[in-house]
Amino acid sequence: MTNVAVINYGPKSDYAAMLPELAGRLHVFSHHELANTESFAHYEYVPDCEFVPYAELRIRQLAEEQPFTHLITDNEYDLERAARIREDLKIPGQSSGSALSFRDKAVMKEVARRTVPTAEFARLETIVDLTDFIAAHAYPVVVKPVKQGGSRDISVLRGAEDLLEFSRRHWREDLMVEEFVQGPMYHVDAVLAPGYRFVASSRYVRSCLGVFSGQNNGSIQLHPEDAFARRLEDFFDRVLEAFDTPEVSAYHLEVFHTPDDELVLCEIASRVGGDRIPALTRLTYGVDLHGSWLRQSCGLPVDPPPAAAPAQVHGSLSILPQGRPVRAPRRPPFPWVRRYEVNDKLAPGAVAQNSTSFLCFVIVGGRDLAQVEQRLLQAEAWLMEHLEEVPTS
Repeated sequence: MTNVAVINYGPKSDYAAMLPELAGRLHVFSHHELANTESFAHYEYVPDCEFVPYAELRIRQLAEEQPFTHLITDNEYDLERAARIREDLKIPGQSSGSALSFRDKAVMKEVARRTVPTAEFARLETIVDLTDFIAAHAYPVVVKPVKQGGSRDISVLRGAEDLLEFSRRHWREDLMVEEFVQGPMYHVDAVLAPGYRFVASSRYVRSCLGVFSGQNNGSIQLHPEDAFARRLEDFFDRVLEAFDTPEVSAYHLEVFHTPDDELVLCEIASRVGGDRIPALTRLTYGVDLHGSWLRQSCGLPVDPPPAAAPAQVHGSLSILPQGRPVRAPRRPPFPWVRRYEVNDKLAPGAVAQNSTSFLCFVIVGGRDLAQVEQRLLQAEAWLMEHLEEVPTS
């Protein structure tokens, strides 16, 4: 009998709606408190679930009473743990080696460079490893943890002063350095399974690292019939040729397009893209990335991806926290705005902590990337003009 363990992160995940056929056989351990859990076989809210081993211990204990047939997670930081449990309990799915190759950015680049270009990189044990790399490859360079996400804890060193400033920080044991690659960044988002293939390409409005210098960020979908979208999809396929991939998986690939017209791998993850990517995908293609991935991971059917080209594509843009007490304005007064949301949980005066930080965000539609970008910039200008200062008394 089907018996499913779930390690959840998303605060809005609704597994009863996503997996209704299996609701009474779900054993869910969640980083955030969830609604609509009454029908589950087992549910526990576990504070700091992704950081503590409780869920892994309990899943192993429960498996002694009734073996699990599937184990799923929506969280990148749980992919290795989930793979380890699967291997120990003989549950099919992504292996530990595969999970590591998509999680550890140094391993990832070692694997990927078999089939596609990557930036030069090195692991860092000491500051001398960093200075040696700079001597060999010159500034600018990017220093980041090998298993972090959302542009967290990334430093761009553009010269000797940046290096000195970086040397004042607490040293970490999980760092790597890589060349800074010039050019816009694109992302490819996909779900692949036997008999199922969905792939969509987008371009970031600005660099994901721009949030740390106050740049609002977001992404814009390419029309699937765009020649560059097809080129990105081909690059994605070549990347995956280098990896041990599970039978069913979601992917989020980030790619630089250099001034020399070369595509260079930034990163690839075996999970659904974050931020507004799932919402944009639903609006344009009617595809639920999480639902398609997790249902097929449990052996459940899904509707095939659309065969016809979409009538519109979409883009999103997030207004960053301003570092001062401000209130987000009302919805922008444009007919092509498809969605507008204000972050009512943001503390007054907050600053951007990572690439997903936002004061508010807007989603717009249009016939192609150029029109969507023009509309996003128009909405951004209106929102920035209408931010309201909040008295601090």
